[in-house]
Amino acid sequence: MKKEKRIPTIVGLLFLVLFLAVSVYLTQIRTVWSPKASGDCSPINPQVTNITHTSVDISFTTSDICSTSLRVNNQNLASIKDPSRTHYFQAKNLKVTTSYVYSIISGGQNFTHSNYGFRTASRPTSSLPTSNLAWGKVYKADTKPASGSIVYLNIPGAAPLSSFVTADGNWSISLANSFNESKTDWFVPPTAAVEEDIVVISEDGVTTQVVNTTANNNPVPDIIIGQNNLSLAATTPIPTSAAGQIASVSPVLAVKTLSILNPKEGEVVSSSKPDFFGIAPANTKIFVELSPSSSASNETMSDSSGSWKWSYGSDLTDGSYSITVKTGSLQQPLETVSQKFSILISNSGTLSYESSPSATSFPTAIPTPSPTNIPTQVPTIRVAYPSTTSSPPVTGGTLPTILVITSALIFFFVSVKFIK
Repeated sequence: MKKEKRIPTIVGLLFLVLFLAVSVYLTQIRTVWSPKASGDCSPINPQVTNITHTSVDISFTTSDICSTSLRVNNQNLASIKDPSRTHYFQAKNLKVTTSYVYSIISGGQNFTHSNYGFRTASRPTSSLPTSNLAWGKVYKADTKPASGSIVYLNIPGAAPLSSFVTADGNWSISLANSFNESKTDWFVPPTAAVEEDIVVISEDGVTTQVVNTTANNNPVPDIIIGQNNLSLAATTPIPTSAAGQIASVSPVLAVKTLSILNPKEGEVVSSSKPDFFGIAPANTKIFVELSPSSSASNETMSDSSGSWKWSYGSDLTDGSYSITVKTGSLQQPLETVSQKFSILISNSGTLSYESSPSATSFPTAIPTPSPTNIPTQVPTIRVAYPSTTSSPPVTGGTLPTILVITSALIFFFVSVKFIK
């Protein structure tokens, strides 16, 4: 009877060790064999903005809808409730002139880079500047609020600034709480108007850049996504034709009703002189009540564009507050709006964070505003750190895993048959 040939046991074991070593290598390398290799949740061009001596904002986009969180000096922030393509975080209660490093957890992966770091500003030596605001609204082309967008504001002499656009399309930046470019003291706007750049990254993948002047910041004329010119519809009279008929104005903006834009509901403010402002019908008397600090009502007026602004006469201390604004009269108000906020000035050294709300549907991917890795030419914005020259970490493909599993099954059955 013919004897069946078998592989010697020692040879089989050596083959098994070699196979395992190759398998480990294949599973650890990053591969580009498979088109399923995905970097969709890789953070695109993270920006460090609004740096003060106790706080900083970090924002970025992703090309896919992803849940993200931020880790600063190994302290974690819980993931955003709703996945998004635009991501905005605020880190507060930081230490003065202290270096921090951060990492981004996006799509379940941890992303780090040598540029993922910042240093807080020096403690200001001059007194807090008077109220000075840059704020406005961002609309989509169909005149709906462009909620979820990120506004980047670059003013000569100031550290990079930014704001997240709310569900109503509002954005606001307090220049009185902003630092100079060297981050050594408060930023003092120039006495003469200078040009400033505004870049808006919308949630649907459009990058819009407009040029404004510092004299036109309160408010900034409405920004229309996809248009590189400011809309003056909110700040100029409606044009008329020679026959006296009203000419068409595009886009048609909604009538402004009473609202409080700053501070936001539940916001923790790190200034003893916060800015209170909002929108209302044009040229309307506004009654303002601040409790518990102010028992009497204070009055202010909205301007011809519907903007109102008010400041409290004295410094506020740490604590919880409520601001109420009314139109009409105190006895019979036509509209009443209230919001609660808190003041926290003391520096405890304990990090706290706020994350942006997130949108839920996006038709296209968002390009980065930097010159790297963008499909179309868009203007470059000045940022706290330059865009990274190397791509963020990319997840591996599925092909090595499939090859390893398939080879392992084949080897297993061959081993059962031939190895003694």
